[in-house]
Amino acid sequence: MKAIIMAGGEGTRLKPVSGDTPKPLVPLCGRPVMEHIVRLLKKCGITDICAALKYRPEEIEGYFGNGEKFGVNMQYRVEKDALGTAGGVKNCADFYGNEDFLVISGDAACDFDLTAHIEAHKKHSPAVSIALYPHSDPLRYGLALCDGESCVRSFIEKPDWAHVVTNLVNTGIYIISPRAMELVPAGKKFDFAKDLFPLLLDKNELIYGFPCDGYWCDIGTPKSYYQCCVDALEGRLN
Repeated sequence: MKAIIMAGGEGTRLKPVSGDTPKPLVPLCGRPVMEHIVRLLKKCGITDICAALKYRPEEIEGYFGNGEKFGVNMQYRVEKDALGTAGGVKNCADFYGNEDFLVISGDAACDFDLTAHIEAHKKHSPAVSIALYPHSDPLRYGLALCDGESCVRSFIEKPDWAHVVTNLVNTGIYIISPRAMELVPAGKKFDFAKDLFPLLLDKNELIYGFPCDGYWCDIGTPKSYYQCCVDALEGRLN
């Protein structure tokens, strides 16, 4: 299976810590956070990787090169205009072709067993499989409501406590079928959570929610970045 790393964000909220450094290159225990993701993908048997870039792409390309020193094959696609999460992945269509592929963020710390997620996706053959994570602070994230068979029935984006009916947050780690990506317009801004997933549900397409064990943290703010560094040093992040 191939993987696309979403690594185009500027990281505006993290700038007090990161300055002009692209968020995927912010260090975590001596290595850029995106390098940890590349190493995780390789550990899970995924070596064909494409990074979807926009902000300061030359710095990310310069660091990872063709991926040889990390034991993977790296390619890059650069957005001229912001295309959103799904639009940025659609910009990599010539890379993923007609096969199901994995999407993961280049600016989140994660140690999930992605092979288990991949096997579950192959078993159920949904349009999309979403890695879900039980989070103690779900207010900052999109929540996924699943039925008894782990099929996603609805999404709640960044709710207040009155609307928190689950602690399973959308991690932004997806396995996606080409038939789902056919609904994403090329060259236009389009998001997974706001646009594609509701459209798939309206069409009665299956979206499978896969609860993951392990550690996951979006380092989007100085507070979460600091906490992630502490968690890594104390062994909560493998």
